[in-house]
Amino acid sequence: MGLPGDHEGKTATRVFFVRGADRIGLIDSGLYGGLPALKQAFEELGIARGDLDFLLLTHEHMDHVGNNGWLKAETGCRILGHRARADRVADNLLNAKTIVHAFPEGEQFDLNTEYLDWMGPTEGPSDEFIKDGDVIDLGGGVALEVVEVFGHSMCEVGYFELSTKTLVLADPLLPPFNPVLYLYEDPNVMRATFGKIENFLIERDVQSVLLAHDDAKTVVETLELVDDCRRRVDKVETSMITHMKTNPGISFSELRDKCCDDQNVVREWRALVSIDASLKDFVAKGLAENRDGGWHYVG
Repeated sequence: MGLPGDHEGKTATRVFFVRGADRIGLIDSGLYGGLPALKQAFEELGIARGDLDFLLLTHEHMDHVGNNGWLKAETGCRILGHRARADRVADNLLNAKTIVHAFPEGEQFDLNTEYLDWMGPTEGPSDEFIKDGDVIDLGGGVALEVVEVFGHSMCEVGYFELSTKTLVLADPLLPPFNPVLYLYEDPNVMRATFGKIENFLIERDVQSVLLAHDDAKTVVETLELVDDCRRRVDKVETSMITHMKTNPGISFSELRDKCCDDQNVVREWRALVSIDASLKDFVAKGLAENRDGGWHYVG
């Protein structure tokens, strides 16, 4: 189900109920603005709030954990998530500061408007940690295997429902209409995850893919989306190299602005994360240098 909410009018977040013979799980809690729709979903699906056993997190970002606190208080469910970034899941302000204000160039963005308003007033920390290959058994053959898909977040997981061979993913694959620059924390890890998803789709005979920010897809459609995502990450780095070559000494914020303009997306804080990640990789590979605060391509 999709929970209402937007960034630049173009984003909503889907969450997914998974019902087994013995237990019920919910993948992600979504945006706080979508709480009325989430409450309605319990009624429409005939699920008593106290019958929700697990809240299964994909990652720590605000549009995926926004209703954690409400769900914990109302249902008593156990919250499961990856150990990495558990501190951010447990502390909304820390969650916001460590990404929106990760760099001085991002401090102009208001934490409330950009992040905290997307989450409820109370946190819902993880009760239990999960990792790649773990299986959450919901009974009657319905079970969810944890699949680590790092890159967009370095704690992100997806879930593979074994009986229907359905893969549920949040943000390793972002839709083409996403209004911001492709967000990744490590370009090499992100590309490795693209490859992992491609292999998983074929090797595990996946039948359908559910996405947090896009419609359900077939395997063929998902493979096409993986290719598109890979191209968008490549385009970020191609833009960076072009602008470092043509504007030696370009500043970090100017580089962000030009890369966003090249892809006709919003100049905002997420882009700083991706630009910084690729700059670090370029430096490690001897392709870029920072001299007196300006960036130079030396490859």
